[in-house]
Amino acid sequence: MDYFQDFQEKSKFFFKHGSDGYKIIAAYEEACGIEYQDRYTRWYGDMNMFEAAPNESITYDKLRSRYDAGLKYLGIVPDQVREACLEYSSSELAEHIRTQLALSEENTEYVPVPVLKMDAFELTKDMLTVDGDMEVDSDIGQEITAYLEVWFDADEKFGLHINDEEDTWLNLYAKYNPFADTLRLECEISRNDSSDHFDYVPTAAESQTIKDMIAEHIYMRYGQTPQEFCNDSCAESQEMGGIQ
Repeated sequence: MDYFQDFQEKSKFFFKHGSDGYKIIAAYEEACGIEYQDRYTRWYGDMNMFEAAPNESITYDKLRSRYDAGLKYLGIVPDQVREACLEYSSSELAEHIRTQLALSEENTEYVPVPVLKMDAFELTKDMLTVDGDMEVDSDIGQEITAYLEVWFDADEKFGLHINDEEDTWLNLYAKYNPFADTLRLECEISRNDSSDHFDYVPTAAESQTIKDMIAEHIYMRYGQTPQEFCNDSCAESQEMGGIQ
């Protein structure tokens, strides 16, 4: 690769993701133990920032691949990068990635725990509405998916920066297993041309509030408990040939 092309590839990434993008890559490279000469990033103390390393094999796609991997094991989306980089040093981010990477290798279905502590405020009943129909998973028939309408500042709660974007909104899905008494939240930042996903681990109080709201919604609409709702949905699926 000639000098001009090398400059273009690195500049393309920097203009899109900035020094914070390189910081995420640096944390991932440290966590994975990538040899110094094979790394794509360097810390430039005089500039007080991370930049691309003088590695001629670097391309935008290679940078983006390590960036995306870093985001995955940090449990964040691009809209949360600024918040994570302000909150943690590169070494702290690397330690989180290292831990989550090891857990993911032990269990391929493991979902990395987000590095950001979303504790700006707790979600309460007046901040959410259980909307419309619910679905029960077709695998074991024990997990209810409920769409939650959002009536709070998603930027403040989740460390996002979407309030000023046109045609951008947050979708929030509760995944509730009433048999195991577990609940997790899946968040989707939706845009006209793309979407990003991240998980949010609710506090004990938030979890109980949402479980109670789902149970109340099911009782008011179907006259059932969440467990009965799951069993009834499975029976209907079996009758329709949905579960073999």
